[in-house]
Amino acid sequence: MGGKRVGIGMLMLALATLSGCKEQVLAVGEPAPDLAVMNTHEQQITLQQARGKPVVVEFWSSTCGACLVMMKAWQEYADAHPDKMQFIGVGIAPQPENLSAFAEQLGVTLPLGLDQLGITQERYQVVGTPTTFFIDRHGVLRAIHMGYSSGMDLDHYVNLIQE
Repeated sequence: MGGKRVGIGMLMLALATLSGCKEQVLAVGEPAPDLAVMNTHEQQITLQQARGKPVVVEFWSSTCGACLVMMKAWQEYADAHPDKMQFIGVGIAPQPENLSAFAEQLGVTLPLGLDQLGITQERYQVVGTPTTFFIDRHGVLRAIHMGYSSGMDLDHYVNLIQE
């Protein structure tokens, strides 16, 4: 029986090695995990596209009222500070059927995408929305804010990723 366990263990190790599986750890001070998100044009949104700029990644869902308020707040912030950061909104379940119409109705022009397979939600260990991640220009996660706060100082968080 011991030989069988060793054989199964070796098989699992070989499969993990061959699949190129790379475990990513979510931790402040460490590189932020990759995104697996598609935009309204069915194109992938990645952190690499924003490299060199501070990035705010906000997870939202279409039935979360606090998420919609936060997205509008981020839109106002981005309009007032157009060169300060890049925003990426990541929609998780439940998601709108038509992302473009949803964004237009909300009045948001910031980049939004959908995490259709739940991969990004899993990588970022998101259990509720809204959850916001602040990533510096080098791709390092600097802060996490969970939930909604009407008095959230957006400038404070964005300044954390300016270095």
